[in-house]
Amino acid sequence: MNISLNFEPFKPFWMNCKFNMLFSVLTSLEPSYNQAALLNDYSYIAFVKETPNYTKYNELTINPMVKYGEEYINMLFIEQKQLNFESKEQCFSILEKLVKKKEIILVGVDLFYWIPNSVCWDKHHWEHYSFINGYNDRKKVFYVFDENFNGYNEFEVPEDRLIRAVTSCPLEPHAFTLKLSKDIERFELSISEVKYNAERIINEINEIIPIVFWELSEKDFIEGHMCDLISTQIFQIVNRHIANQILMQELEDEIHNSLISNSLVKYCMELQEGWNIVKNKVIKIYFSNDKKLLINDINKKCKMLFLKEIDMWEMLLKCTG
Repeated sequence: MNISLNFEPFKPFWMNCKFNMLFSVLTSLEPSYNQAALLNDYSYIAFVKETPNYTKYNELTINPMVKYGEEYINMLFIEQKQLNFESKEQCFSILEKLVKKKEIILVGVDLFYWIPNSVCWDKHHWEHYSFINGYNDRKKVFYVFDENFNGYNEFEVPEDRLIRAVTSCPLEPHAFTLKLSKDIERFELSISEVKYNAERIINEINEIIPIVFWELSEKDFIEGHMCDLISTQIFQIVNRHIANQILMQELEDEIHNSLISNSLVKYCMELQEGWNIVKNKVIKIYFSNDKKLLINDINKKCKMLFLKEIDMWEMLLKCTG
């Protein structure tokens, strides 16, 4: 027997597991939320963090949904219950019964054992809640939404791997069951909201431009964990500019000028390329003999990219009045 909840993974771009899981469900139920995912409701966040070696540094991350994250979750899921397994070794049989009842489940997993060809596979003990979309009792596998190097998708997870990933995961509760709302409103993309967010993003970027990011110790970079973490965070920025590119294409009728519309799309493509260069330079730090010089070079590139993004949003504001 093959059981599926019939949701489709959200694939146009990847921000994080929570964002892509949410829009997988939303867009499966109401396709207008494909445009909601494009809305520039994001924010750059810079704050002091500490590495596992107790090095304090300035981290750069992106919050993919500033305003609507909790609103969409509350609209979509009308009930949420915590689930803890008395014995984590019994998790497979418990989850099997729940999926057969068509329950919506998020299960906490250690990503070290979870999805092959992912950044954490057999490398990092990072954890999160993964979405279960189905089960095949002949093959004894669950179908889950998650990401690997090829993007966000549905993956098969066999019994032994699921048990290992769940038993190794420190998250509590061990899982959640969720109940869906039957009343999902249509989404309408608003140019005024895009403009408001553009002004906010410009102000936020101006505040963080002077900050120097990722000044870590030699040991932090040699161990590799921080390189993977930082490159993942930069990859989220790359993907946000993929979303921005699609957003600019959606706004073509509002812009009323094909040359400006093409210029805005070009900005997005150049920002994707630029942040990919930054990501690749971060990875090179691991092998570099002059890590400090490379960090300085990366920060110069970041400042140029932030200024380019300001130019992009200012162009949009100017052409839309």
